[in-house]
Amino acid sequence: MPLAPIRGHDLWYEDSGRGPRVTLLHHATASSRNWRHIVPALDQRFQTLVYDRPGFGRSSWQDDWPLDYLDRDVDDLLALLDALSVDRTALIGHSDGAAIALLFAARHPQRVRCVIAEAPHVTVETPRCPEAVQAFTAQVEDSPALQAALARDHGDRWLAVLQRWQRRWLDPAFWTWDVSDELAGVACPVLVIHGAEDPYFSLAHSESIAGSVANGQLHVVPNAAHVPHNEARALFIDLALSFLEYCDP
Repeated sequence: MPLAPIRGHDLWYEDSGRGPRVTLLHHATASSRNWRHIVPALDQRFQTLVYDRPGFGRSSWQDDWPLDYLDRDVDDLLALLDALSVDRTALIGHSDGAAIALLFAARHPQRVRCVIAEAPHVTVETPRCPEAVQAFTAQVEDSPALQAALARDHGDRWLAVLQRWQRRWLDPAFWTWDVSDELAGVACPVLVIHGAEDPYFSLAHSESIAGSVANGQLHVVPNAAHVPHNEARALFIDLALSFLEYCDP
């Protein structure tokens, strides 16, 4: 699959399907592979773009995560869309990917048709989020199955990916990160999808995001935690397809 030289690193990406553009953004310990069950359903009606962010999956390694790493990811997304001559796209983002999608929509409104923000965040909920990061890291340490899953995404770099995420989100210097004021600049339709049992971010967090954009709606997925697109896959696909068709120009 192709690599795009973007802002000093190589991004692995895959383009498939036909129709209006949809770009998918993965979370902070995953890769584009996390969307492998979603893309085939989207490809029937849309042209989908997935890619590994720098330091993930098959993209070139990036060890440092500065306090503004999500801003850097927004700039990378813009550069990739420009390189692939994508003028306008819908965005589906999960967790960190949802934060990137919302920031991108606020800063480049002419490039975004709509946003599906799954398990989004625009601040660090403390102590809830750091405690959840610690709990997941402990789970991985005791679970060969979780280690194997991370290795399928990142190969031999899986532990470095996990530790990089842990270092950033457990760093008190990062806990003041807050981009909630940028939500007022999101003009496109936004669907916020929140798992009712999400350990990282509260329902109130997602309610605030949906209420702070110009055209937001919230869907709470019962019995789901942080990854509704895996935990309630059929429902997620139905929600995504219905919303994307509603957003078509």
